[in-house]
Amino acid sequence: MKEMGKSKALIINAIASFVTFAVGLCITFFFTPYLTDVVGEEAYGFVGLGNNIINYVTIITIALNSVAGRFITIEYHKGNKRQASEYFTSVLVANLSIIPVLLLIAVPAILNVEKLLNVPVELISSVRYLFFFILINFIITLISTVYNVATFITNTLYLSSIANIITSLLRIFLMCVMFGLLPANVAYVGLSTCICTFIGLVINVFYTKHLIPEIKLKKEYIHFDKVKELVSAGAWNSVTKLSQVLSDGLDLLITNLWISAALMGALSIAQQLPIYIATLSNTLINLFNPNLTMYYAKNDIEAVVKEMKLSMKFSSFFINIIFCGIVVFGRYFVGLWVPNQDVQLIYELLCVIMMSVVVSGVTTSLNNIFTVTNKLRVNSLFWLVISFVNVLLVFILLNTTSLGIYAVAGVSKATGILGNLFFIPIYACKCLKIKWNTFYPIILRYMGTTIIMMAVFFGIRAVYTLPMNWITFAIVCIIAGIAGCIINFFVLLDSKERGILINKIRTKVRRA
Repeated sequence: MKEMGKSKALIINAIASFVTFAVGLCITFFFTPYLTDVVGEEAYGFVGLGNNIINYVTIITIALNSVAGRFITIEYHKGNKRQASEYFTSVLVANLSIIPVLLLIAVPAILNVEKLLNVPVELISSVRYLFFFILINFIITLISTVYNVATFITNTLYLSSIANIITSLLRIFLMCVMFGLLPANVAYVGLSTCICTFIGLVINVFYTKHLIPEIKLKKEYIHFDKVKELVSAGAWNSVTKLSQVLSDGLDLLITNLWISAALMGALSIAQQLPIYIATLSNTLINLFNPNLTMYYAKNDIEAVVKEMKLSMKFSSFFINIIFCGIVVFGRYFVGLWVPNQDVQLIYELLCVIMMSVVVSGVTTSLNNIFTVTNKLRVNSLFWLVISFVNVLLVFILLNTTSLGIYAVAGVSKATGILGNLFFIPIYACKCLKIKWNTFYPIILRYMGTTIIMMAVFFGIRAVYTLPMNWITFAIVCIIAGIAGCIINFFVLLDSKERGILINKIRTKVRRA
């Protein structure tokens, strides 16, 4: 792919990803206050809890699926189409074989959910249906995982974004119809997601047949040794996933069992915006993965480092603006968004959850190095140890202090800051066999830029005196967003990067 081709692909993929993010955010933005008012804060909390429980299951499946794209892509770019097809077929069959075992365990658990969790009596039926639909959605997702590789291999991720936009808009329509015509039930959230995930599967099957027709599904391509190889390579990703579950994924479950279902609902609401921010961050980072994988397959480490630095700058350019905006103006946002809930509590939880972005906003990109280089063990073990420490600290704080839900929400974020600052950058360099501090200049520049931006945003808030409603809040966000972009342009980017950006803009203007 020529340089101009890569630039155009990046721009197209980025625009499509932003649109997808915006649509998903709109769903959360408009439906969260509606759902919490109609079905209640407690019922809404079970949506997040159900999704978290599914994440526990992915600890097993991620070993196979997390590295499948890497192996298929590398063999494809090397011209080994049969090898790529064998990996593709073997992964699909292995995923299908997991489903009966999953159903055997999950269905009895769902039928007895009130015995396993703290579920209000009036919500037992709704929660059962909700968890059932979440389970079916996971099964469809498991089948579709391998079909997502087509747009990755061809670096046409914008096609996946288009599919996501279509299914997201359909989800909005379905939820409007269900909640508008039928009695309120939180299970509709799961049902609409199921339908949209299935349609997404159909679209991705279509992409696979047309983008990579060389990849074939054949019975003779099923090889157990391929599955064993992938599981062996991805086993450490399962350990990493276990670490994530212990650090973050147990928050709602611990709150439900040890504090209350009501506070679980408040925490679930507070988690919604950070979840979408993490999704945006990962989406921006994933735009660079096809090139990273291709460069590493060609053993061009210099190009890998250059691409990684670009990824860090590109993702952090947007993330720190959002982070500063939430901390400074988040209280107004929550008050306008869910005015009938405990606004101050949700805002405080939101800030606690977001604090790790001070570092992770720029270092998250570096995690892709471990997958690309297939060096996952040390990273996985490190975060596993940290996660056990997190769980232990949470239980100690719950039993010895009055922090309560703040301890549940905040411990993993505090340890995450330390890990992302002192471990991830150094070990990433070790994996690439480059100087240990290669990425620290970008990290420190990002943190410094974020501090400056925070001060400017507080200044904007101090001089803004109009009553806060959605219109005036939007005006404040636009002003702050423009100020944040200016700060990032002059502080986060270096002179060379500013020059390249200005030249690109001038070129676009002349062509227009």
